Amino acid sequence: MGSAASTGEWEPFRQAADELGLTVVWVVERERIDPYYAGRSGSGGAMARAPAELHPDYRRAVLLGSGGGRFWSNFRAARSAPPRPEENPLDRYTERVVEPLIEGLRAADPAAVAAYPFTHDRQLLPFLGLIESVPALQTRPFGIPIDGSHGPWFAWRAAILTATPYPPTEWLPEAPCAACDAPCVRICPVQAVDVAGFRWGDCMAYRQSDGSCGERCLAREACPVGTASRYPREAIRYHYGASLRTIRARASGAAPGGPR
Repeated sequence: MGSAASTGEWEPFRQAADELGLTVVWVVERERIDPYYAGRSGSGGAMARAPAELHPDYRRAVLLGSGGGRFWSNFRAARSAPPRPEENPLDRYTERVVEPLIEGLRAADPAAVAAYPFTHDRQLLPFLGLIESVPALQTRPFGIPIDGSHGPWFAWRAAILTATPYPPTEWLPEAPCAACDAPCVRICPVQAVDVAGFRWGDCMAYRQSDGSCGERCLAREACPVGTASRYPREAIRYHYGASLRTIRARASGAAPGGPR
């Protein structure tokens, strides 16, 4: 999936993003986004924002995702010690690399602004609302969309809102899951994974009581799409360890921590 813009700043931007490990770059039209966000401003807390609040004149959202392990490798190379999830170091690193990256796009739109899916004064909520209307991404047996190249091994890092009308991404006609025999469904030990929709409650309850799903997801690892992009084991432990701490904190009524 991809789109080619005619403006001169686009290709250098794509190359710079790729070097950072931001290898999933999707362009979504404002017309897809605004209806989803109508009336939802502030629904997620004081720092949650709708795109039009951050850039009233925006016409496109450029979604940046890290596919595969390069983003993690760059992140680890920038640190002298193992990351502590409770300090949200990956979120802070994301902001440090994305803010300079968008300077190139500001040649065409000086008001272009980055927004993030984690706690931030430019946080978009819900971030998945940016792709909610894309048919190819609606089949999510284990709770996350599947990229055609990286499978489930990618994560959203930022969205750039801009008035520049870059050509929107040409989507696959259907999700990669459509023709799959769903090994993810068969391997889930608690049957939380289902082609009809992921059962978050069952998953969270099981992860708190069984160590086999504490720092990994068997269903995600069973996905046959994008296997070459699978995260390094250290990254998998980091992300799932952080999410498990958040689940337990919410269950106990404490403030959740770790990356989002």
